[in-house]
Amino acid sequence: MKQKIKTIGYVSPVVFFLGLGLFYINGLWDIYSIGLTTLGIAAGLLYLVVCFDDIREVFSVRSFRSGANTLLVICLVLSLLVIVNMLGFRHFIWEDITIAKKYELSPLTMEILKEIEQKKQDVYIISFFWTYIDRSLSQEQNRTLILQNRERERKLRDLLRVYGGVSPYIQYRFLDPNRELMLARQYNIQRYRGNVAIIESGDNQEMVADMETEEQMTNALIKVLSDEKKVVYFLEGHQERDIDDGTPNGYMMAASAIRDQAYEVQRLNVVEAGGVPEDARALVIPGARKEIMPEEIALIEAYLGKGGRVLVCMDPEYDTSLNEWVLTWGIRAGDDIVVDNSTAGVRQGAGPTEPLLYSYDKEHPITQHLMKAFTTMPTVRSVRLVDTPPEGLELTVLASTSDNSWGERNRGSLAVKSPTFDPDDLSGPVPVAVAMLKKLQDRKPGFSEVYTGPGGEMPSQEELQEMRLEKSTVRAQLVVFGDSQFASNTYLRYGGNWDLFMNTVNWLIGDERLVTIRPKDPEDQTVYITQRQSKRMALVVQIIMPVVVFLFGGWVMIMRRLR
Repeated sequence: MKQKIKTIGYVSPVVFFLGLGLFYINGLWDIYSIGLTTLGIAAGLLYLVVCFDDIREVFSVRSFRSGANTLLVICLVLSLLVIVNMLGFRHFIWEDITIAKKYELSPLTMEILKEIEQKKQDVYIISFFWTYIDRSLSQEQNRTLILQNRERERKLRDLLRVYGGVSPYIQYRFLDPNRELMLARQYNIQRYRGNVAIIESGDNQEMVADMETEEQMTNALIKVLSDEKKVVYFLEGHQERDIDDGTPNGYMMAASAIRDQAYEVQRLNVVEAGGVPEDARALVIPGARKEIMPEEIALIEAYLGKGGRVLVCMDPEYDTSLNEWVLTWGIRAGDDIVVDNSTAGVRQGAGPTEPLLYSYDKEHPITQHLMKAFTTMPTVRSVRLVDTPPEGLELTVLASTSDNSWGERNRGSLAVKSPTFDPDDLSGPVPVAVAMLKKLQDRKPGFSEVYTGPGGEMPSQEELQEMRLEKSTVRAQLVVFGDSQFASNTYLRYGGNWDLFMNTVNWLIGDERLVTIRPKDPEDQTVYITQRQSKRMALVVQIIMPVVVFLFGGWVMIMRRLR
């Protein structure tokens, strides 16, 4: 029996470290890592209790003392190596020795870092990485999420190490929001589902979600180093939702969220201002209830036509002349109210005119990260594409209701407790949000930008126009929602409404990439050899080298016998 316990004791460290290894790999204390670690500890304790006399006898042997001294010297040498390694990790000289300079920063980034050094302007970067477990997800999903976060953190840490190595004014740190609660509340990062990096310089601040590329980092630096005034205007004068209204129907929380992005939020009367000001990064029309005059529509149209960004939230209860205006941009706002009798809404306590949205466009930046979240729009109208949209427009249906929904065109039938679908109604799924993007010409390409074909012919006028649009950085952006209440103080925190609203605003005010840094092509390090070289290599490896080793071993054996 004692011999079996000894065997268990010898195996206990292996079991214990196997459990720790599983935790290190998966990042979770699951049933396997906890079970193996506990089993290893229990087996080790059992061995210590039962075989204590044997252990004491081993420690008293002289050979053990000699071995302990040797072990101590080895530990000291290893400790010295660890200290040297830590010093080298913190104080290092960075140099890219790859042939294609794969890890070297772009010239534009180097210019920006040089400008930071010339101004002696400190830039502070705080990166929050979540390590929590979401109880609504399965264990496998949590494991995948944690591994993805660790990989993103590793990439960003390597990237910031390069930036910090080039400029001493770049200072960064990585924090867990669950442990740094005060800072997490200060920056209000709980509203983000992913990881967040905060870049600060002076009074300027930029927040970037899931940052892991040089392009994202350099654009953030350009923004925080710029003294440009950035304003988001909310239209007023037509009983819109008020940005200073803290009641359930107000937009105070929505305005506060935009201010957290280091943008100013102001009201705007376009008639008094004579149009949308030049410093506007976006214009929001938050649920107008009174008719917008043609003069005002013309001013908003002029702003959008010059590369403006507009968010329109249209409640179905009111006719504000915006229907006709968005129609000219390929978007049709229906004269209806969406009804949804799906069981999903019933389970969440939603009524038939309060549809839950689960269907989003998987490619658009606004909705590509909303796949696992539902949003709700109480009393929403249909917003869909026209049959024949104008040329040059990129139109995307952002969100749609379920198959069991429809657009009810007979408003009187909504007074009935259980409205039914009629042939005149719009069948589901019903789109309720549409995004529009149109590239505009901002300059003509010079001769250095025009490339002739193989025959030396100059491009045609149509080809030149396409080149101008392709090189253009000016774009008109318009997003239309069939409801404004989803972003009110009552509903903004409900489900994924916050993400939908803030993603829309961020796409409007921040989607233009100030610089585009093309990722470097991977090196082709393949070694090509001829058939003759291949045969020579095989001869050396398979015949000559074994024969040399055999002859050398024979020579050593003969020399020992002669002695």
